[in-house]
Amino acid sequence: MHFCYCQNDSISNNNKDILDVLLKLFHKNDSIRQNTDKKIAFSLLPIPVDANKSTGLVVSFLTTFYLGDSKTTKMSQITFSPYFSFTKQYVFPIQSYIYTKDNNWNFTGDYRFMIYPQDTYGLGGHNTDEKMSTLDYQQWRFYQFATRRIFGNFRGGLGLLLDNYQNISEKSYIEDETDYYKYMNGDFSDENSFGIAIQGLYDSRENNVNPEQGMYIEADYRINTSGIEGKKWNSIYIDARKYHSFHKYKHRVLAYRAFYWSTFGGKPHYLDLPSIGWDREGKTGRGFTRNRFRSNALIYFESEYRTDISRNGFWGAVFFTNISSVSKFDTYDFKKWNPAAGAGLRIKWNKKNNSNLVLDYGISKNDWSLRLGLAENF
Repeated sequence: MHFCYCQNDSISNNNKDILDVLLKLFHKNDSIRQNTDKKIAFSLLPIPVDANKSTGLVVSFLTTFYLGDSKTTKMSQITFSPYFSFTKQYVFPIQSYIYTKDNNWNFTGDYRFMIYPQDTYGLGGHNTDEKMSTLDYQQWRFYQFATRRIFGNFRGGLGLLLDNYQNISEKSYIEDETDYYKYMNGDFSDENSFGIAIQGLYDSRENNVNPEQGMYIEADYRINTSGIEGKKWNSIYIDARKYHSFHKYKHRVLAYRAFYWSTFGGKPHYLDLPSIGWDREGKTGRGFTRNRFRSNALIYFESEYRTDISRNGFWGAVFFTNISSVSKFDTYDFKKWNPAAGAGLRIKWNKKNNSNLVLDYGISKNDWSLRLGLAENF
């Protein structure tokens, strides 16, 4: 008896998506799908959202394509998800995950501009249930990684990291000095953070938008500097994901994720400290407000079960749970753990790249989150 099955992230069993519904609704011929060998697929999602208690509008663009024969080259993706909120958050992020022909090179990018007032709750074991302040700033980011295949699915390479913080200000809600003010010694000046990374990567997934099998492990050793007065620090960033399929034909997937991020050997800027929801893809911490926990080290575990609801794969659901901890500040002791759980709805958005409309609601003690998108959380 087989415990799990290895799938090729096929879409053949998910034979109905949102475009099929619209074509049928307006009685249009399905001419747009005549070229089944087309190597590029687009998905678009404009929708109002009330996420993390911040009402706004997100417009998500997802493009997937192949730079070689799909039999020997893995799918690449580029996402652009601008977000606007009535709390004056303006976020323009572009993320890329690109494989060249025959998977010889992988290029991972994270580029963004943000005007981002965010609530802060303190550092490490001092975090509270009530926000300490609202920290307002502008940020430019340019992260670019390039890895070369060594053998099989193992890769190695380098990364370039740049963060620029401008116009930093803080509105306090407590009588004492906030953790930001104490950590930064009252410094609100602009900051540049430069870094290089040595990256090891293992990726056996066939579809990185909606994985059904395989494993993903990223390990980065980062050397950082502010470029001012020789201020330096190092960091470790590890992201591991595993997928099990439990049915030969239907979508029945159990997925796991473990994530670790820590800084050491110096004092980074407050905004460069590890924080929940601030992994590169911004998807840790369902059930928590982004930035809810921050310290010099963070550890995070998550599991999720994904299943079809309808036989044609149009409707689906997920059930997830996670637990995380940030260290007691200036230590690597993880004593306070923060659990969360939730469920999500899936609507098949584009069966060509297996993308779904993702709607996830998570809840934790004194907090919650609502997230939307076009790619699975991990």
